Amino acid sequence: MYLLYVDASGTPEKLDASRHYVLIGISVHEGTWFALNRRIDGLKRRFSFAGQDFELHVKQFAFTISEQAHIPDFENMSWTDRRARVLAIRQQRLDAEQSAARKAELRKKYRYTDPFIHLSRIERSWLLEQSLDLVGAHEGIRLFGEAVFKAHPGVVGGQIDPVRQAFEQVVSRFDSFLQRRHRWKQENNPRPPIDNGLLILDKDYSTEAALQDQFTRYRQQGHPWGNLRHVIDVPFFASSEQLGGLQLVDVCAYAVRRYLDTNAVPNSHEERNFLRIFHRFDRDNSGKLHGLRHYVPSGTCNCHICDARGHGH
Repeated sequence: MYLLYVDASGTPEKLDASRHYVLIGISVHEGTWFALNRRIDGLKRRFSFAGQDFELHVKQFAFTISEQAHIPDFENMSWTDRRARVLAIRQQRLDAEQSAARKAELRKKYRYTDPFIHLSRIERSWLLEQSLDLVGAHEGIRLFGEAVFKAHPGVVGGQIDPVRQAFEQVVSRFDSFLQRRHRWKQENNPRPPIDNGLLILDKDYSTEAALQDQFTRYRQQGHPWGNLRHVIDVPFFASSEQLGGLQLVDVCAYAVRRYLDTNAVPNSHEERNFLRIFHRFDRDNSGKLHGLRHYVPSGTCNCHICDARGHGH
């Protein structure tokens, strides 16, 4: 059994800050599941404050924590002192706020970022980089993904739904990978055991029903490139708070989207992060990239993805 943890970065809405909707899947064999989770837990322990745990969720740590800028010599403080000073500033702001609604809003915001207030901006960058390096160094991982450019004429014109297309591409590529493995095993065994795949998606009530319906149609009627042969059962929608695989794929989806959203600038910080995981996207024995596509008008982009697939300038 191969597990495929699936999560998105960006939104399908046309008028927001993200230029792409990116859906990524991390595939891991059931036999290496424990090893991967041990690595994730070890990474989190290196960055967590004593007695605390946290969800590896990019939106909670990959941005500026404004209170830190108001604390002199923050970088040279101990984690304990950093946390105490940030909490003191936050309490002062809550005490000074007259509006009950605004107080509730602030408390929610503070809870969201609380596990990371002891980490400097540089340390939070290290957390992102080491999370990506964990994926890049784990031999048992395969990545599958689709990055939809939301200004693509097909999206703008309403012919393409980014969520449905991305899900179709990720699921069909995962199934194709399992079929390829089966054919390879048949070379030495005419009746080899079948490798099946199971989808595990982060809970998203806005898309869950539509994706379940889409998957059911694939099982009954096939997808545009053939029948679904190895991906079994129905997608499981789970809380990322409980599953390290979903937390890790959140980081990967973010890195791919940031690389493309910032125009794939060579030698940029975003490119370096993307390249930490690019080699893990599924390829065939000849090295041809199958596991990732940048859905953008042909000839308009020269990112690593388009270059590898022969769609660049």
